[in-house]
Amino acid sequence: MQLSAVDSNLLVMLHPLLQTRSVNKAAQQLGLSPSATSHALARLRDLLGDELLVRAGRGLVLTPRGAALAPLVAQAVSSLQQVILPAEDFRPQALQRTFHLLYADSLDWVLLPALDATLQAEAPGVDVHTHNAADDLTTRLREGSIDLAFVVNVTLSPDMHTRSFMHDRFVSIVRVGHPCLQRPMTLKRFAALQHIMVAPRGTAGGVVDVMLRKQGLERRVARTFTSFLPAPFLVTQSDYVLTLPQSVARIAATLLKFEVLDMPVAPPGYEVRLAWHEHLHQDPAHQWFRDVVALQGAALQRGIADTREDSTEPETAR
Repeated sequence: MQLSAVDSNLLVMLHPLLQTRSVNKAAQQLGLSPSATSHALARLRDLLGDELLVRAGRGLVLTPRGAALAPLVAQAVSSLQQVILPAEDFRPQALQRTFHLLYADSLDWVLLPALDATLQAEAPGVDVHTHNAADDLTTRLREGSIDLAFVVNVTLSPDMHTRSFMHDRFVSIVRVGHPCLQRPMTLKRFAALQHIMVAPRGTAGGVVDVMLRKQGLERRVARTFTSFLPAPFLVTQSDYVLTLPQSVARIAATLLKFEVLDMPVAPPGYEVRLAWHEHLHQDPAHQWFRDVVALQGAALQRGIADTREDSTEPETAR
């Protein structure tokens, strides 16, 4: 089939059909009637030799061919827009756009307050929607439902770009006056405490368990949460111990009083990286936004470094 024989408008129509999986919603995005959009879908099915969307109950689902085409079509339409639309000087103050972020909920504590202040000042028309980490990270970045993801120890495909956001480490906290503070902490005594674990996906085990197993020790996880939000509050009202990112502990210390344990051995630190798909790499608004986010990461990094310098001995967080 010659490309010149293909109506390029069909490609533009295919994109919202695959993204919304709805003829009516696609018609609204295209400014067409549902019947015209349905007719375009019929032409696409004939052109591509596949149903693309099939009925499932009251809705439509993608066929395997449709699912495979979705990220390719999204990238093709984005490239076509960059070719056709006139280049304009980018001005954050005039930007009207929603950015979708995907990350673990610990970043709700450390990123959003500072990021919000920057956006209010520099780009008041920008909205930010957050999403929990998911298994389909690559798919969501490719299809454009996620603009920027925060990843740790993840191997990504060649069509993804990354840059460093921040380095963090783990610390363990207990309430002020906890009995364990009366003697120097050892790994054996640490393992014997009752632990709180934050497991966003509900899976058992984590970096603390790996660290302890290397020393032939195991801990009792008495309470688990899927979010970091309630865990520090429970620590201050109980004899539990909680291990969490230092960046989170630093923010929690502005709300609560607790002690940071002086550990003989701690879990290894880690790097958080920003990830995005190739189809957004040259987009001026996305370039500006990820620069703004990266600057927040650098500020957080400085705060963590300052905290390390100030924490040469256990002290009450205030």
